[in-house]
Amino acid sequence: MEEYLLEVRNLKTYFYNDGTETPAVDGVSFELKRGETLGIVGESGSGKSITSLSILQLVPKPHGKIVDGEIVFKGRNLIGLSEKEIRKIRGNEISMIFQEPMTSLNPVYTIGNQIAEVMILHQKLSKNQAKEKVIDILKTVGIPNAEKRIDQYPHQLSGGMRQRVMIAMALACNPDLLIADEPTTALDVTTQAQILELMNDLKKKTNTSILFITHDLGVIADSAEKVAVMYLGRVVEYTDVETFFEDPKHPYSKGLITSIPSLTNRVERLTPIQGQVPRPSDVTEGCRFAGRCKEARALCVAEEPPLLSIDDHKTRCWIYSDRWEDTKDEGVTGNGRTAAASRES
Repeated sequence: MEEYLLEVRNLKTYFYNDGTETPAVDGVSFELKRGETLGIVGESGSGKSITSLSILQLVPKPHGKIVDGEIVFKGRNLIGLSEKEIRKIRGNEISMIFQEPMTSLNPVYTIGNQIAEVMILHQKLSKNQAKEKVIDILKTVGIPNAEKRIDQYPHQLSGGMRQRVMIAMALACNPDLLIADEPTTALDVTTQAQILELMNDLKKKTNTSILFITHDLGVIADSAEKVAVMYLGRVVEYTDVETFFEDPKHPYSKGLITSIPSLTNRVERLTPIQGQVPRPSDVTEGCRFAGRCKEARALCVAEEPPLLSIDDHKTRCWIYSDRWEDTKDEGVTGNGRTAAASRES
């Protein structure tokens, strides 16, 4: 059995407020090899960021709580570790790049001090040793005049430079796993391409594994080897990137791909996914995508499908089950009612 750097098994992270239980992440599983990039994609509210925060044990308390599952990193389950134990891993063996560097960097400290702090804490370096290493890593991430930049504050840098500083901070201790939570969202296209190229180059040099959280399928196509599609707290498709773009299985995945503008196949109007993502607290029985799915049948409304395996391709859809043909006359309308019920009314 192949060894994985990270294994997430049946992860469930719920939020509690005013007596309401909200399943933000509800039974998510995936694996990540050393030196591999896994892209997690989906619309806002699908549970991507909460999954990444759960790995680092950064779920907001007291409302958020990991209620079940395992997060096995280098053979050790992170769930249940004390705060002291997880701090030795967080920022050292697992680092994270947040999506908005201006709010992630401390405005009253220089960038040099903020990066050096990580090295002094985890690697026990002196201030002078840390300063030299900070200059080296700023040069590595493509920041010019690094000797002068270390004394500047976040507001004195451009958006692209601040994002490079966040990457430098994340890579300061040579982590085994880098979690990138939509790190290019607020950047222009040129800077975004530069940041992606930088991350790919650093991965090749250091053999760091990357968990890439994004809603941009173009980023996944350029940067990842595998992809996990999330919808409303669940993984609905899991496969390698090439297979995903050539032969998507889940109706939601197909909808995401067909809604992307194409330079080769020009159309007058893109095909959007109808409807909106429901609130996690509104989840009931059946497939969570059934209310927006053109293929949905009564079976989809009544029972949630398991994550079915088709060779190395996994998808959570009844279409690929033996039970699908038995329900071919039981379609549903957009509001989740069966076609038979609609005709009767």
